[in-house]
Amino acid sequence: MTTLAQIARNKKEEARAAFIDAAWADEPFDRLAELARDAGMEPGEADKIIARIAEARADMKSASEVVRLRRAATKTKAHADATRSQAEAAIEKLEAEVEAAAQSADAAQRELNTAESAGQRVLAVYDEGLLLASRLPKSVLALIERREQEAKANQAHAAMIAATNERNRARDDVERIERKHRKLPLSRDSKEQEALLKEELERAKTKLTAAEARLSDAERAHATARKGL
Repeated sequence: MTTLAQIARNKKEEARAAFIDAAWADEPFDRLAELARDAGMEPGEADKIIARIAEARADMKSASEVVRLRRAATKTKAHADATRSQAEAAIEKLEAEVEAAAQSADAAQRELNTAESAGQRVLAVYDEGLLLASRLPKSVLALIERREQEAKANQAHAAMIAATNERNRARDDVERIERKHRKLPLSRDSKEQEALLKEELERAKTKLTAAEARLSDAERAHATARKGL
């Protein structure tokens, strides 16, 4: 026998189920409020159910993308793995090429060092007078030519330094005499002293001009000698 209490509970359950269905169906709030009252729910409880259903609806939308996103993630990871494998293979190949190039460069440098050492030994034999110039390899002849050119360049540099020092001394003499002339005190023989200083200054300027010309020639000779190195 069904009691009134059971009937009331059944009606509330039916009303609650209707309320939930209406919430999922996005029915107006007036209708939802009416169904909530029929189910005996407080407004706060009804609002929580509506909020939970809204969250669930958003989750259902995201969940519906799981299959597609799983395929996309699998495809993307496979591409990343393949790209990584290709990059690693390329890096290994490049490293091998770099190592091979470095070994080739080292071998070439060793061969060059050996040949240069041999050339220096042949040059030493030539310097000792034990080998005619006509028998020298071109590379050793080039060493001799460079050595001679370096000697010329060193001589030209030494000559330029000497000419520079000479020019500086001549310039210092001119400046010294000019200072002496400016500070010449007045005296009975000041005119004679001034005339002597002028003559000395002219001679000093002539020496300075000649020294500057020799320095210019020495600088040109040094530049020419350096071009041959």
